[in-house]
Amino acid sequence: MSGMGDLTLFLPEAVVLLAALVAFAMSAFARSYRAVWYATTFMSLAAVAVCIASMGFHGEPFFPGIYRVDLFSQLLKLGLTIGLALTLLVSRELPSVRASAHSDLPIFLTLGTLGMMMLVSATELLTLYVVLELSAYALYVMAALNRRQREGGEAGVKYLLFGAAASAITLYGLSLIYGAVGSTLLTDVVNHESSALLVLGVILTLSGLFFKLAVLPFHAWAPDTYQAAPHQVATFIGTSSKVAAIGILVRVLTMALDADAVQTLLIALSVVSMTVGNLAALAQKDLKRMLAWSTVAHAGYALLGMLTLSELGMASAIFYGLTYFVIAFAAFLAVVAVSPEGENPSLDSLKGLYRRAPLVGIVLLAGMFGLAGVPPTPGFTGKWFLFSAALESDYFWLVLVGAINATISLYYYLRVVRYAYQTVPDGHDSRPLKVDFPTQLAGWAAMGLIVFVGFYPGPLWDLARDAAKVLLAGG
Repeated sequence: MSGMGDLTLFLPEAVVLLAALVAFAMSAFARSYRAVWYATTFMSLAAVAVCIASMGFHGEPFFPGIYRVDLFSQLLKLGLTIGLALTLLVSRELPSVRASAHSDLPIFLTLGTLGMMMLVSATELLTLYVVLELSAYALYVMAALNRRQREGGEAGVKYLLFGAAASAITLYGLSLIYGAVGSTLLTDVVNHESSALLVLGVILTLSGLFFKLAVLPFHAWAPDTYQAAPHQVATFIGTSSKVAAIGILVRVLTMALDADAVQTLLIALSVVSMTVGNLAALAQKDLKRMLAWSTVAHAGYALLGMLTLSELGMASAIFYGLTYFVIAFAAFLAVVAVSPEGENPSLDSLKGLYRRAPLVGIVLLAGMFGLAGVPPTPGFTGKWFLFSAALESDYFWLVLVGAINATISLYYYLRVVRYAYQTVPDGHDSRPLKVDFPTQLAGWAAMGLIVFVGFYPGPLWDLARDAAKVLLAGG
């Protein structure tokens, strides 16, 4: 389906918007959080179905050049709605969220997802900035919902302050782009002659967006925010928001008129993020902090594909983002499951997990193997595509750095597996973990996606290649 002004192109976003409105209305009038949870979870699953049905949509539902629906945007929206549904499935019980805010969480999860969905379709600078802030403010609020109000407040304030600084940098970059081009449409920017002012604007815009992906040195918020945020919020930040961040970075990089300047920046950030992220993760005993530093490292891997500014590189970044979020979700599911009282899990708390909760143990194993890039998981396939794109662009030394970092990461990922499959020592809690059915369902869904894409990466890779072609061709 295609067309101008056809509002059916906005159908996936409309379903998520309706879910947010329903959650808001029910939280105001219904006393039961469970009722709000059932409604939003059902509607998130409906949004997944609508996204699948709308994969062939293309066109512009609003004013020309402002908001584009194409294969690139629809593929990422499918990932975002799956991320929303999985996060809601593990949110039936919220021990780490203060009781008065239980009904608020589905509202902000859906609003955050709506902002991210609109972000990957935005093709005009002001629209891009507004929807970026819509998603960001939802995350800021959710980060502060920890039942331990002091920790939650610190996490929310730190995230907000760093986010505000990143937003200011982004807005300044966008203003420079407008000053250089005289238009806010991305198509006009891409077709405009390069200038020092325009290149500076693009670099500043990218710098602000690197905050969303937790690229070093824009990562300082991540370890503390992940650790102090409620488990479900950390899960959402560590999965869905990364899909959106990769999506908007890939789209903005189509403006990279001075390839040398942008590539030099991306190379430096990729190397530093991979190296520092992995080395810092080695020293972590808190599982959520380890996953936060792991996110920094994986941001560096994703930049490997983007810095080539080629079709293969962009396709590999899209593929990596869509597979990474499912693998990371599998790891975060273990965080939710092993913390029945909402406490932050340490590596010691994982001991005997394979007996206490066999399904969670298997899901954690798949997640850690995927993050480490062990074949035949999608993590291995994703890194293979990223390294192949870099090699095609003659970045052999950069691939070598990536391979060394991937080897380093094996230690701390497999250390988590060793703890989970270690015999429970005397005096350690060996009681079976009670894992509710929705969380089990989310675990099976994540496992199914990991196994399917691991053994059959072709269909998703073909979609990623086609999406990159559409993007680089200007839709």
